[in-house]
Amino acid sequence: MLSLLVRKVQGADMQNPLRTKKGGAGLVEDRIQPKSSSSGRTNKHVVVVMDGLKEFNAEPLQWALENVTSAGCRVTLLGAMPWLNIPLSTKTLQDVWYGEFEELSASNENGELRRDARYQKLQAVLDLCQTFGVVPQKEIVMGFPLRTLVVEKITNLHATWVVFDRYQRKYREFFAEKIQCNMVMMNESGEADVIRGKSKIGMTEGESPAS
Repeated sequence: MLSLLVRKVQGADMQNPLRTKKGGAGLVEDRIQPKSSSSGRTNKHVVVVMDGLKEFNAEPLQWALENVTSAGCRVTLLGAMPWLNIPLSTKTLQDVWYGEFEELSASNENGELRRDARYQKLQAVLDLCQTFGVVPQKEIVMGFPLRTLVVEKITNLHATWVVFDRYQRKYREFFAEKIQCNMVMMNESGEADVIRGKSKIGMTEGESPAS
């Protein structure tokens, strides 16, 4: 999975924005130089909601970057998970949700940390976001009822766009009712169904790439 994530960063399919491939020191803000923009920093805040118990997949983030973000906007990765027992907690600790972007400067100076899969994934995510001129943030929401906590977190983050991974489809109707901003939900084919809003590629509410 790590090699797949790295390949996504290095070989994003920019010719077909409807699909995503399946296949330094200092703070994060200091390390990313946003693309030039006449309006400067925007108020757009894109939240990418992912199942924190599944192995990290860059596909929803890649879609968001290609289709709804603009240089200078904020992107928050939101990992949703229930309260964890010890075995699940140990497994999750090995993924990106329990690493911090700010720790990457230390990992770059520490050879052992550089070889850690979690930090390699974090670096790949940072590099991907840097390509699009955005600064990534990361949040975790944990508890029950999880879908309600996700809605509360999205509201508190003042999201203008939300991209859900495919594992959130079981809550589609609930999210469509409770969340008022623009929403997209990934499907099993790695494509996006727009629940509300219009993306840069012209997809509007109720459309999917197959329509």
